[in-house]
Amino acid sequence: MTEEQVACTGKTRFLTRKAAKQRANEIRRHTGNRMHAYPCDYGPHFHLGHSPGHATYLRHGRPLKETLT
Repeated sequence: MTEEQVACTGKTRFLTRKAAKQRANEIRRHTGNRMHAYPCDYGPHFHLGHSPGHATYLRHGRPLKETLT
C-alpha cells in the first residue's frame, strides 16, 4: 500500500475547504463530534479529521468517495 493510499483510503474527499467545513458542522450538530477540515497532502482536495488529541480509529481499505460540492 502506498503512502497516499494509507493517508486517503476510507476518507471522503471534498473539493473545497468550504464544503468540508459545512459537512463538519453537520456532523457536530447531529453527533456532537467536533471535526476540522484539512488539506490533503496528495491532492487538491480536503478531508475531515478529529480535533488534535481525540482518539480515532483505523480505516481498513474502504474505497475513496468523491464529494463534488
